[in-house]
Amino acid sequence: MKQRFNALDVRSTVMNLKERLIGIRLQNVYDVNAKTFLFKFAKPDDKELVLVESGTRIHTTQFSREKSDMPSPFCAKLRKCLRTRRLTNVRQLGVDRIVDFEFAGGEKSLGYHIICEFYASGNIILTDHEYRILALLRTVQPTETLKMAVGEIYNIKSVLTDFKKVDSNELKEALSAAGPKDNLKKILNIKFEYGPAMVEHIIMESELDPNMKVASDFDTSENSPMMHALLEGFKKADDMIQSTKNAVPKGYIILMDDKRSSDDKEGAMEIYDEFHPFLYKQFTHRKFKEYPTFDMAVDEFFSSIEAQKLELKTRKQEEAALKKLEAVKQEQEKRVETLLNQQLTNTRKAELIELNLQYVDAAITIIRNAVASQMDWQDLNDLVKEEKRRGNPIALLIDTLKLETNQITLVLTDPDYHEESENEDEEEKPKETFKVDVDIGLTAFANARKYYEQKKSTASKHEKTIVASTKALKSAERKIRQDLKETKITATINKIRKPFWFEKFQWFISTEGYLVIAGRDMQQNEMLVKRYLSKDDVYVHADLHGAASVVVKNKPQANGQPISPSTLYQAGIMSVCQSKAWDSKIVTSAYWVYPDQVSKSAPTGEYLTTGSFMIRGKKNFLPPVQLVYGFGYLFKLDESSIGNHIKPAKENDLSTEYDDDVLEPEQSAKVDSIEETDKSDVAEKSKEAEPNASSDISIFNSEKSVNEEDSSSDDDNSDDSSSSSSSDDESAFPDTKLQSLPLSNHENIPDASKYALDEYGHDSDEDQTSSAPDSDKAQAKKRFITAKERRLMKKQNATEITEEIRLKQQKQQQKQQNNGKQKQQTPAKPNVTTPPSSTRGRKGKAKKIKEKYADQDEEERQLRMELLGSNKGPQPKGKKAKREAKAKAEKAALEKERARKEAEEKARLAQSQKEEEEKENDEPLEVGEEKDTDVIRQLLKEENITMLEADEIANLSALDSLTGNPLPEDILHFAIPVCAPYPAIQKYKYKVKLTPGSLKRGKAVKQAQSVFLTLSDASAREKELIKGVADMENINTMMSKVKVSAPNLETSKRKKGSGRK
Repeated sequence: MKQRFNALDVRSTVMNLKERLIGIRLQNVYDVNAKTFLFKFAKPDDKELVLVESGTRIHTTQFSREKSDMPSPFCAKLRKCLRTRRLTNVRQLGVDRIVDFEFAGGEKSLGYHIICEFYASGNIILTDHEYRILALLRTVQPTETLKMAVGEIYNIKSVLTDFKKVDSNELKEALSAAGPKDNLKKILNIKFEYGPAMVEHIIMESELDPNMKVASDFDTSENSPMMHALLEGFKKADDMIQSTKNAVPKGYIILMDDKRSSDDKEGAMEIYDEFHPFLYKQFTHRKFKEYPTFDMAVDEFFSSIEAQKLELKTRKQEEAALKKLEAVKQEQEKRVETLLNQQLTNTRKAELIELNLQYVDAAITIIRNAVASQMDWQDLNDLVKEEKRRGNPIALLIDTLKLETNQITLVLTDPDYHEESENEDEEEKPKETFKVDVDIGLTAFANARKYYEQKKSTASKHEKTIVASTKALKSAERKIRQDLKETKITATINKIRKPFWFEKFQWFISTEGYLVIAGRDMQQNEMLVKRYLSKDDVYVHADLHGAASVVVKNKPQANGQPISPSTLYQAGIMSVCQSKAWDSKIVTSAYWVYPDQVSKSAPTGEYLTTGSFMIRGKKNFLPPVQLVYGFGYLFKLDESSIGNHIKPAKENDLSTEYDDDVLEPEQSAKVDSIEETDKSDVAEKSKEAEPNASSDISIFNSEKSVNEEDSSSDDDNSDDSSSSSSSDDESAFPDTKLQSLPLSNHENIPDASKYALDEYGHDSDEDQTSSAPDSDKAQAKKRFITAKERRLMKKQNATEITEEIRLKQQKQQQKQQNNGKQKQQTPAKPNVTTPPSSTRGRKGKAKKIKEKYADQDEEERQLRMELLGSNKGPQPKGKKAKREAKAKAEKAALEKERARKEAEEKARLAQSQKEEEEKENDEPLEVGEEKDTDVIRQLLKEENITMLEADEIANLSALDSLTGNPLPEDILHFAIPVCAPYPAIQKYKYKVKLTPGSLKRGKAVKQAQSVFLTLSDASAREKELIKGVADMENINTMMSKVKVSAPNLETSKRKKGSGRK
């Protein structure tokens, strides 16, 4: 197995590093082990990790590795000198296995170099711009020609030699010097610097045998075909090497040949053998893997080997832990068994004493009397031996005398024990004997009772030992597992996933698929609005201390359609929950505005801090939000699995009915400032503005001005009927009090009226200024509201007004149908028709006005009317009223400009759509292609794979590849933690509810994960991906000061508690 780089490998890797790293700054340096270092290069939205193992390899990596908690002294030196410096060049020194990284200098130095050596034991050397050594990884003993120490100059001139090509004379000289046993492959590998693999490729490319004997089988003459073929092979090899200077070569991993049987091969893992920048001829018949770059192949090769080594270490750790646990278990079992044997022995001894009661009493009496008569112990022992020789049965029972402990040892047998053989010829088995110690100071019964008491004591100790041993085993197992966890080596090297651009913010995906992002701090709020707030997006905020600036990103294919009310409501929850309302448990409302209402320019005399913005115009307040958040996981789908989720999601969108009361406008503030610090003055302004705002919203803005109606009936009519909606819209907004009255019934209502966003983004009086100018093509005149109707509106008799207007409307529609003069307006505004005026002389007057002002546009008309002052009505008095009037005029101008831009955008989109449809009609799909598509779709359907249409594939975004409900047949890549309003993640498979509480982030994450990992329908792959999410990523996503709620939370706690016992 190939384990280290050769010169060609180094050359191929350097070319790739040049393309990817030059111009990027070094962010940090980490030491993986004593010889391996990880260099982290970073630029905006991208990071590159370069792994350098001294003497072995260098390549970029896409896999994460465990890093040392404390940097080594050499690593600390590298950080001090190189961190945040820009890489200016990467080169290979000559043709040797040496790589030189050049970094830009600073105030104290003109530059730095890192020289990595990949031959022998290798080395990593830090030098200044003059190649003076500042630090080195491995100390090298000095020689006459080499001095490698701090302060010495690194000699790069000796290695700056170019690759030398082979000519015929050198080849002939090398082959002539071969010994009798040297083969062709060996001699060429020694004499030339091509490497073993390339040399073998050259020989096989020349159609020669690598193992042929040079001295006897190779013809070295000048005109020899062998020599010509070999020289031609060297030329081709030189061209291959030269190609690595201009292009990044591909990578190849050669797999090891598996010599096992076909049955054993099934399910076996692939074992990597070698890696090369070219597919050499000797490997064409073997299994191999091809990669786009050599760098990727090397990363995969070494990462796989590291994973296998780590898995082997993990197995050894587990085996050692199991052996230790088994030893503890055997020791406990041995103790229990010893106590059990003691019980049986004591019981048997007591029974034998009882069975031999007379003999035992006789022996005790004889020895006790002898000791009482002060007989010498030695004489007594001799006496017993003498009696044994005489055959005294009492003496035969005595085995030894233990007079020092006042005991004697008796050899007792069971007198009732006899073995009757079935055959008379069979020998009788000997009786079983026991040696029993008895106290000569006690009787036989007393000795038996003593053994029974010992048995009872041992039985009690046996029970206690069993209980204690069980606890000891569990304690030992827990301690061993804890030690194993602390010294655990990760068995797999996980691939580093590239984070999405929005993950640096707080974010979630709404139930309708909109991306909602919010800043984590003031700086992010500033960047969010300046960089990511686009024309079709919506800005959401709350007038609370600490409230987040939330941006709802509209879909790219939305074509100017408004954002759904439920998404805006969820964004409002996010803004409020990120404020002090969460800690204080205050239920309040957020509001939304258009992007052109968000400004960084402050009024005169005021200063906007970082993250603060001015809101100009009307704030569209949302309903009060509940302080309910959630934490869950999204899963990244493979491309083949996206179709399983796109079409069901579209079907759900079509069947969903939105709640239009989400966008209920309650207040209107003219010009307010969003302060990230103190909101007291804003609260006062909103209180002052509230009465006026409510009066503006109520019945048709009738409090505006009566004189304005008298001066221009057309303007009044436009104001009175500025927007119309269906009866469903009225019932959905009970608090808006006849914000708009239906003057005509239409079946084709555009999407904008579905959510009523065009109404609630505008004041009704502003619609007057943004209406289209009068022209001879144009719109029919609006119906004049009579005095009676106006009185009824003031009294808020909505039912009577609605019924009366509806009757008039039906009559007018019937009349128009009979005459055939019904007209239609643009799709953006509902078609409104009113009965013609029958006042005498009005037709002639209108005709004269039309001829006189035919060339006059709406803007010129308004300017002339302002100069005349005829339509101004009562002028505002006082500074405050004038400021309000000025702000109102500015707001009207903004709304008019926005309406004009929206109309242009819709016209452009309609035109482009029309052109695409015409193009599609001109180029119909062939019948054969349709049949092939149907066959492919059916085949994929049988494999539970949904085929997407061409237009669906074109409209796919990164959000479509994320799902909260993975299917069993889905291919999942990784999991992403999400903290979002609970309505947005309510349908996720893995979710918990968060409410205001006292839990910190770390404990909340642990509780949530314990719930997820104990779900009954959780698959092994999903659990693996959840466990693979880094702890810091989970903690950074989770909210603080929460209470976790979930259906199976108590069950998971009980399981966790039982595991600890």
